[in-house]
Amino acid sequence: MTTVIRAAGAADLLAMIPALVGFEPRNSVVLVAFRGNRTRGAMRFDLPASGFTRFATTTIGMFCKIGGVDGVVPVIRTDEPFEERSDLLGTLVRRLEQSGFRVLGALWHSSTGWGSYFDPEVPEGGHPLADIASSPVVSQIPADARPMELPERVPDADEASRGRMRDQLALLRQRLERWDESDPDSDPGADLSRLEDLPFFAEGALEWDDSAVDSHGALLLFAIQGPPVRDLVMLQWAYEQEFGDAMWSADTCMGVEARKRHADPHVEAAERMMGRGPRPDPERIERAIALLRTLVSRADDAERPAPLCMLAWLNWALGRASVAARHLEEALAIDPEYGMAELLDTMWSNGMLPEWAFIPPTQTSPTQTSPTQTSPT
Repeated sequence: MTTVIRAAGAADLLAMIPALVGFEPRNSVVLVAFRGNRTRGAMRFDLPASGFTRFATTTIGMFCKIGGVDGVVPVIRTDEPFEERSDLLGTLVRRLEQSGFRVLGALWHSSTGWGSYFDPEVPEGGHPLADIASSPVVSQIPADARPMELPERVPDADEASRGRMRDQLALLRQRLERWDESDPDSDPGADLSRLEDLPFFAEGALEWDDSAVDSHGALLLFAIQGPPVRDLVMLQWAYEQEFGDAMWSADTCMGVEARKRHADPHVEAAERMMGRGPRPDPERIERAIALLRTLVSRADDAERPAPLCMLAWLNWALGRASVAARHLEEALAIDPEYGMAELLDTMWSNGMLPEWAFIPPTQTSPTQTSPTQTSPT
């Protein structure tokens, strides 16, 4: 079900920006996309310090990929007085018009106030920020569309939960060291045996409650530390168990059947990692994100880079580039040479988004809430 919120003025649209991008943006450029008089979403970029023409060319080139968009409202969010960014907003307006878009407005929201680029009578410092905070649209935003907070790192769980995770990981490592795979009498233990059918184990994890995380979360965290398992689990969670089966084993019946659809699953996996291919399942991804955040919150820093990179990619797959970047920054702060973090950082450094982010979904799942839209009156 689509929630339509009518924006009676510019302050109402500014109040909607956090919900449209998923968090409270700071020092950002936001391009709000419109089809007719309704929003189709928004793209956020870091506010550039210079090179405005090049920045406008790059961002508008990405914006042009969004299907069915004919109008736009560029918005600048800055912690500085707006006057220092007025040239950028003017450049964006000109380049958007040259690209054939209807520029429905051009707004700024600074540390001192807000205003419209097209309004010559904006008072010095802008209109009061209270106009935005008190906008009636704020109370109309559905709870599941309200912006999330982006802390510098995933908050730590309570010390008891972290201690249990630490002890369980230590026990798993001890069992693995004692296990001799070539010795039929050597027993890895029930926990490690669950990994013999990794796709089945990973699929069940999407349904875990807190009790199951307490019991099996350490095993999952232990398993995803290695690149092959980490990537398999991440992509399976984004798509379907069959894709994980195809990557895991071509020798089982399930693997053979899966390969009928995935001729070379590892090549296909690389393509999907790059953002090419079918759109992933957002409902599965949301469950995976919730699970990974719980695991990260209970993990010591040494075990965090792998699940943080998984969190980064899964958010990126949903078009949440800024959230993805925050998780990636945390992984690199822990281990600057962590391979997947370096790879993703290189991929995304120029604002790369997955191809499916620019293709409107063909239908909405009955359990999925469509993005909140604004409709100016």
